[in-house]
Amino acid sequence: MRSEWHLRELEPGDQDFLWEMLYVALWDAPGMPRRPRSILKDPRIMRLVENWGRPDDFGLVTVDRNSGEHAGAIWSRLDRFDGLEDYGCSYPCLGIAVAEPYQGSGVGTLLMSRFIEDLRDRVSGLRLGVNPENSRALRLYEKSGFVQYAVGAGDYPQMKLTFRQS
Repeated sequence: MRSEWHLRELEPGDQDFLWEMLYVALWDAPGMPRRPRSILKDPRIMRLVENWGRPDDFGLVTVDRNSGEHAGAIWSRLDRFDGLEDYGCSYPCLGIAVAEPYQGSGVGTLLMSRFIEDLRDRVSGLRLGVNPENSRALRLYEKSGFVQYAVGAGDYPQMKLTFRQS
């Protein structure tokens, strides 16, 4: 049976799923050992989703209408609470992940297009970093209009999407 998707805003009650999606977003290349889940306790990582539901937190979750399962999420702390190195781009950083059974099904594209649509008038743009070996993610970001503006730690491309000049 083909999945039908329902999108809704992330809520504080989605915190456990958001932790899982953050772990998925910390993508490791095939053939490399998966980093331990304890990485989520690193203060630089945990601040991306910890205590979700602050006034400037915005995110979306995709739910499979047939199974009721959460399929993916996209999120950002619009007040720049993320504290990540921005490599000269002050836009809020986004995170996106799709649960493994739903990868390649269009969930990522759906999340990204709706997220951009919802934030276009609220922020000047968005930024993200991506593992250079994650070709599926790179294609999604490029298709969504993101362009590389810097190379970050670990040779990770830093990409941005500008909505308007600040």
